[in-house]
Amino acid sequence: MQISRLQIKNLYDQYNYDIDFNSEEKEQITILTGPNGYGKTTILRILKSLNPKSLYYFYVIKFSEIIISFDNNTVLNITQNYKTEAESKSAIDYKDELEKEVRFIWNKATGEPLTHFVYNRTNVKRALRSYIHLYDPYSRRKSFNSLSDREKEDVLLDNEIFNEYISESNGQEQFLMQLRTLRSYYIPANRIYNEAHEENDELPIEKVCEALKAELKTAQQDYLRYSQEVDSKFIKKVLYPDYEDCPQASYNKLKDEVESLMKTIVKYKLAFKVEIPEYNEKNKAVLFAYLKGLEEKFSKISTISKKTELFHKMLTSKGFAHKSVEIAPQHGFMFKSDKGDILKAHQLSSGEQNEIVMLYRLVYEVPDQSLLLIDEPENSLHVAWQKTIVDDMKEIADIKHLQIIIATHSPSIVSKGFSMTKDLYYLTNK
Repeated sequence: MQISRLQIKNLYDQYNYDIDFNSEEKEQITILTGPNGYGKTTILRILKSLNPKSLYYFYVIKFSEIIISFDNNTVLNITQNYKTEAESKSAIDYKDELEKEVRFIWNKATGEPLTHFVYNRTNVKRALRSYIHLYDPYSRRKSFNSLSDREKEDVLLDNEIFNEYISESNGQEQFLMQLRTLRSYYIPANRIYNEAHEENDELPIEKVCEALKAELKTAQQDYLRYSQEVDSKFIKKVLYPDYEDCPQASYNKLKDEVESLMKTIVKYKLAFKVEIPEYNEKNKAVLFAYLKGLEEKFSKISTISKKTELFHKMLTSKGFAHKSVEIAPQHGFMFKSDKGDILKAHQLSSGEQNEIVMLYRLVYEVPDQSLLLIDEPENSLHVAWQKTIVDDMKEIADIKHLQIIIATHSPSIVSKGFSMTKDLYYLTNK
């Protein structure tokens, strides 16, 4: 499910936006630009917060209404209102003294309400009592109540248990279930730089190298397990085939498909190459059973092999100075100089390291069929990579079926994806 339109009214009592995410052109990428202070990062955080852990953000941020339309024609309407605690009280001018209510209503395509969720003072206080009593993560050091207001807010901004208390006490569990159908991945500005300067001995590039090694080794083990399962059924498939005929044309077509799958899998040492016999009329039942078995084995790890092929292709296309890259389960990725010397990860330039880390995250960590939110990628990436990021994102989006929203100041990124760009200054003043 993708977001087709976002309407925000009175953001910080100042901005109104109506953003069409290229729904008519079916573009997968939208680029947000505009001067500092116009809410690019806030818009990303609004979309990032559409999950059961982060809903409290809508209780913190100031707005009057947010309307999010999805490509399945459902609409999420979020309103923020202020009212006195009792109807008998006279109106109060200061919002901080009023009771705030944030109401989420998810409507079906017909306009009929599907599910809802409400934050108000009563719900929040009740959920906090339950949370503090049953699950206080600070109990061993200091109690939740002893935290500063800012520290309490930080806890609630990333707290699925707190939101579950509210939903369960008000019969609103279906709303959180509906929200879980949305998947997003947020890359904040300076993330790679900040990780590189954390107080530990392991660089981000070393972490992703180890992560890739683990991914590939797992794929190797999965292939062996799948092979045993498939091979154990071989005799049954020969004796009781699930196909009536085995024409040569069908065999050759399947053979080409299996060899294509195998080529990539063998390239990254996830499995050994096997010979596939040519078609033989006399033994066609055995050959088809064998070929179908290979297809089943290779298909089980084809997703990781396709991602690895994309990762390798993108690394190679970057043209790292006088270096080549090899990928295998034994070492993750390994760079060599043009003289054949193996280079340690920390021997790469900081710009090269940033590119590799970013690409790894985009290819392997971002869930398929999700919303990818990237804030100011230019802060971590060289200008040369900024010029190719839009093309790279398109390729990644195609393979992983992503919707991508990028917030940026970079002229290189904006000029490359000008047709996909939404300028917040223009949207505010048009």
